[in-house]
Amino acid sequence: MEEIFDECWNSKGIQVFVKRDDLIHPIISGNKWRKLKNYIQTFSLNEHSGILSFGGAYSNHLFALAFVGHSLRIPTVGIVRGEELIITSNPYLNQMNDWGMRLHFVARSLYRDKEIPSEYENYLCIPEGGYGSQAIDGMDNLVHELPSCDAIYCAIGTGATAIGIARATSVLVTGILTLNNRAEIEDHLKDFPAANLKLDDKYIFGKYAKSNADLETFCRDFYEKHQIAIEPIYTGRMFYALVDHIKNGHIAPDSKLVAIHTGGIK
Repeated sequence: MEEIFDECWNSKGIQVFVKRDDLIHPIISGNKWRKLKNYIQTFSLNEHSGILSFGGAYSNHLFALAFVGHSLRIPTVGIVRGEELIITSNPYLNQMNDWGMRLHFVARSLYRDKEIPSEYENYLCIPEGGYGSQAIDGMDNLVHELPSCDAIYCAIGTGATAIGIARATSVLVTGILTLNNRAEIEDHLKDFPAANLKLDDKYIFGKYAKSNADLETFCRDFYEKHQIAIEPIYTGRMFYALVDHIKNGHIAPDSKLVAIHTGGIK
């Protein structure tokens, strides 16, 4: 836990703490490991030939899975969105390939169906982004590591992290959506209810991972002030929302907030 200071909130008696899950590991940092660990701990090569999952060209989840597979000598397969891609399309895909992950590039229309190639039917399938009951349960230990507080802030991709945190605590959890998938998250909440999870979709900045000068500047300024690196896709949007909520009076004076730094390679 690391407390950060700024006149924006110090003047209101608000405390902001950052849960530095980005420091867990340089590659499988933050929620990447917390979502994967239950899958890995229960995996057996006696039951499955390897592990398969899905993701985009810059998927933190697939990157972490490839490294885990390489480290533990577990065969891995990545089904990657985008038939135009090749292994050398970016350094992340190239590194995943070097770690031994077999990459299959599929058209976006086919990717939506999440079909598993017949040769990998005996592979353990982890859903896109690691989402699933084991990922949600993997957040229990994170919550046990948090101090008492009035609210928790967390970025939302597939929703596993925020839902898992909310289900493990009675504290209000504010989930900042990073893409236009509110309906999907609300469907997930039907399967894994968490009444204390509040969704905020006002900080998507138009489109997932879309470049935004204001957001890029915020991330740079945040690092200069606090010496904590954040990226504009997930953590940048979350911290931007947190600061904006404080500025606009959405946070009561003298509150204690915890922001979850979920790590990531970008």
